[in-house]
Parts: sequence; C-alpha cells; structure tokens
Amino acid sequence: MADPSKPRPAFAPWDRRELPGAFGVEESARRVGNYKWIEMRLFEALGGWVATVPELDVKLRLGTHCYHHAWHAELWHKRLPELREMNPDRLTRPPNEALVAFVDAMTEPEAPELTIEKLVGVYRVLIPHTIAAYTYHLNNTSTITDAPTIRSLRFALQDELDDWRDGEMLLQSLIETEDEVDRAAAHQTRLEKLMLAAGGIAGPGSIGTTPVASEVTA
Repeated sequence: MADPSKPRPAFAPWDRRELPGAFGVEESARRVGNYKWIEMRLFEALGGWVATVPELDVKLRLGTHCYHHAWHAELWHKRLPELREMNPDRLTRPPNEALVAFVDAMTEPEAPELTIEKLVGVYRVLIPHTIAAYTYHLNNTSTITDAPTIRSLRFALQDELDDWRDGEMLLQSLIETEDEVDRAAAHQTRLEKLMLAAGGIAGPGSIGTTPVASEVTA
C-alpha cells in the first residue's frame, strides 16, 4: 500500500505533460476570437455559394462543409467565456484589416461560371492556412491548463483536413484545360499575397514566427 504521507507527482509516470504552454490567457483568447471570426466567414461564404454554384456535386459538398464551419464557430464561441473574464463579442474579430481584405477577395467571385475561383480561395488558400494555425496552436499550448481548447482544435482539424481533401478533389475534377489551370493559379496567387499581408488567420505569428506571451493559460 502506498504511503499517503509520501509526496507524489501530480501525474502518473507515463504522463509527461508540462504545465507551461506558449500562450497566455490574453493570447489564447485573441486567437480563439480570430478563429471564431474566420469560421463564421467560411460558413457564410459556403452557405451563400450553395445556391449559386451549378455543379450538383459541388453544391452538396459546400452544403455539408458550411455546417462544419458553423459548428467550429460555436465551439470557439463557447470557449471564449471560459478563458477568464473574456467578452466573446469583443474578441470575435479579425486580427487585422488585411484579413478582411482577403475574405472580401475570396468571396468576390459570384458568377455561376466561377466555381473554380470559389473553390481555390477556400480549399487551396484559406483552409490550408487554417489547418496550419490550428496545428501550431495544438502543438504549443499547455496540455494541462488548455485541455478544452485542445479538444476543440482536434475536432476542428479533423473536419478541416477532410474538407480540404474533398475541395481539392472537386477542383481537380473541374480543371480540365490549360486555361483553367492558369485561372486557378492566378486566383490562388492573388489570394496568397493578401493572406501574406494578413500574416495568417490569427495575424502575424499564426504559425509561430512572432513570439507570444509566456503567461500560463487558465
């Protein structure tokens, strides 16, 4: 029988989690607010395109994916008040005006014949950047104090990866000529430059190129 007076570590020998993460409370809340904002924009964009894209297979996938993003936004909305005394509405915002410009450009193609441009913006630019930011957050936050965020990140990442695969396969099935290859590449280049100016979906440091606060997340 173990001696109850003998001090023991907080976690079992096979559990080597470390308490500090890379993000303080303020930084974690800021990122989560940015995530909620971009997921809401994705929900709105895909939901709007469902009615206008002529290809039935694309229409059905967009209909499924837009509700993934609505659920992700809900996950982030619920997480915000748990990060101490954070106001969800105040924190639900883009990291900068450059990301607003990116979203405006991504949602600009409205004509029915611009399905390739619609899909390029979402599945070759925005979702890959979202996956990168979520993965960086997942790999660098505290596994002890930020466990709810980690759980939400894992749920969201699974959807984003599955949706990215669907979107890329749709694009490959739609692009049949050299002109369409050029259209897709030109639109991707334009949007990538705007995303570069934004610094990612959470602004500069989305994937760790900018130091973040060392305060422990509560």
